[in-house]
Amino acid sequence: MAKAGFDYPAPYAAAGDKRWKTSKPTLAELATARADVTCQKSTKLVTVWAAAETHIQHRLIRQNADRLHKAKARKDRWLAAARRVLRREGRTSHQHHLSDQ
Repeated sequence: MAKAGFDYPAPYAAAGDKRWKTSKPTLAELATARADVTCQKSTKLVTVWAAAETHIQHRLIRQNADRLHKAKARKDRWLAAARRVLRREGRTSHQHHLSDQ
């Protein structure tokens, strides 16, 4: 963006510029958007950002594997209990419907 004459502090700052809070895009906004897209494409911003985010998430998963396994086990127990209740309620509900006939 700097090469195009813009001075934004971060890659997504142009999109959030308060000057663009208008009912219709201005010529300045359109020019900025074009430069922003060109810059993002040339730097492969989305690809690089996604790769970095994926790396961070994988690292966090590895670092928290024990906690995540415990959370999954807890969720599995809750789901099993809920299924038991639903099966029981289904039988009770079915029995009520049969007695109504």
